[in-house]
Amino acid sequence: MIDWGADIIFGGHPHVVEPAETVEKDGDKKLIIYSMGNFISNQRIETMQDVENAKWTERGVLMDVTIKKKSGKTTIETAQAHPSWVSRTPKGGYSPEGYPLYLYQTYILEDFIEGGKYRSQLDETTKQRIDTAYKEMNEHVGLKW
Repeated sequence: MIDWGADIIFGGHPHVVEPAETVEKDGDKKLIIYSMGNFISNQRIETMQDVENAKWTERGVLMDVTIKKKSGKTTIETAQAHPSWVSRTPKGGYSPEGYPLYLYQTYILEDFIEGGKYRSQLDETTKQRIDTAYKEMNEHVGLKW
């Protein structure tokens, strides 16, 4: 796709985050995120206990990219990956089919790690899961812009 003129590729589908890559084409940096993982999903440790590495399905990445166009030339000025995590909490009650109801929220992890503005809202187990997810996601994505 880069060879066809794309400057940025945001991939998806495998339900897990895959590493980022920067490539140079015609003297310009191009950005590839092979998979951004899940933004909202019921795929997670609690629902996939028999799946190795199920923790990766409850994670995603949101991208913050600044694009500049000058004299007909488009360039990527900045690119930053923001790891995310899907929270699932019991909502109470059941669906008409008898399934328990849950509230799903996507957390931008910078807001929930140590020093984050919502850290105090988390129980200890969730803090630990978020801290682990944040560390592992940053190492895994590996975006250096």
